[in-house]
Amino acid sequence: MARRSLWSFFFAAIIALASITPVQANGFQPDNLDGPCCGPTNVNIPQLPVQTLQTKYVCWNNCSPGLSGTVLTTFQPAQVACGIYINRMTVTNLSGALTAWTGRLVMQYTRTWAEASVPGATPDTQVWRFILNGDLQPSQQVINQFGGNACIVAPCVTQYNSFHVDGYIDYALNCNTGQMSIAFAVDHDCDTFEHANAFTCRPGNFHPTRSYSFIGPAAGFVCDVNVPTAQGPINCEAFRNNDFTQPLAAICQFEQPIQGGGIGNQGTFCPCSPNAPGQYSIQQFDAGTICMSVANSTQVDVWPGLVGKSLGFWTDPTVYPGTERLHIERGHTSYTDGCTGVQTRPYFIGAQTQGGFPTFKLDPTGALVPVSSQLIDLGDATFLNQNSQPRIGKLSISDKMIYLNVN
Repeated sequence: MARRSLWSFFFAAIIALASITPVQANGFQPDNLDGPCCGPTNVNIPQLPVQTLQTKYVCWNNCSPGLSGTVLTTFQPAQVACGIYINRMTVTNLSGALTAWTGRLVMQYTRTWAEASVPGATPDTQVWRFILNGDLQPSQQVINQFGGNACIVAPCVTQYNSFHVDGYIDYALNCNTGQMSIAFAVDHDCDTFEHANAFTCRPGNFHPTRSYSFIGPAAGFVCDVNVPTAQGPINCEAFRNNDFTQPLAAICQFEQPIQGGGIGNQGTFCPCSPNAPGQYSIQQFDAGTICMSVANSTQVDVWPGLVGKSLGFWTDPTVYPGTERLHIERGHTSYTDGCTGVQTRPYFIGAQTQGGFPTFKLDPTGALVPVSSQLIDLGDATFLNQNSQPRIGKLSISDKMIYLNVN
């Protein structure tokens, strides 16, 4: 595929997929990703509605929460390829009168599972998880009013007109009520990881001590830089490829089930200030699949491995996502692709959540199997299967997905 802009690819994709009828949710639905190693498939995802929710905006300074406030965020997803969407993100003040940030994010599907919103009761909710990344642009009104406040308008906007964010979003459908809820987080990190000259797409010296997060729902969320990352054996879920040499509706491949692995915490640090709290955890992991794909976290440039950034936790056990703990995940792996035999060192983005409601895996027959609720979901930051350098700090699309349950 000849190199072209991501957005021209996506707009062409919308036209090509206009005749595809979205699958309507009706009880628990397997996602159609169980099958022979590396074979083609088409993912089964319900139609995703426009969602608006109150969101916590946090400016972190020296790895501690600084300025924070509540804003209103609207997501408008549109499918553009198998498992891939453009999700328009609009952030306003609570009245909706002032538009603060807007952006088009790439949203890529990783997996689905079921949850019981009442512990001990029958599972009643199905969740679909996606990796998010893209650029947010502040409105001119925000720049005019707050352009001198580095906690409201990230200084890198002056040079690049926008700032890059990455993270995740969960869509959760209560099968009894038909109500769809979402939980999400996106983050723009401090200069060490976002703007370091040696390896990022937008180099410079802009906000060395500050980073920025949007987290929703806002209700019941508590910022905490000391949430520990998951540790233990990995014996559930999968790797999966997207093959961009195929037609847009057929890029998905069957998942590669995990054969074994593990993850451990090697200590904490703050890349934004040497004497600040250790908001970031160094995670060393290795995992392999039955299809011979293998991934091991590895040090590349300033990245000591897979790094989990602690954002905090939700506290309300009665509202989705329940009492769930949250990290943004970034870092490199040494990756051997069992489908192609190619070895690379891709840069991954994503999230880790722990706890929340009891979690169940959907097997191909629709049966529910209890699994760990410590979930890590990652997608590599690349560009349409072209073996390009990682697109750190710039809009990307993944051809490799990793999603793990840690016991």
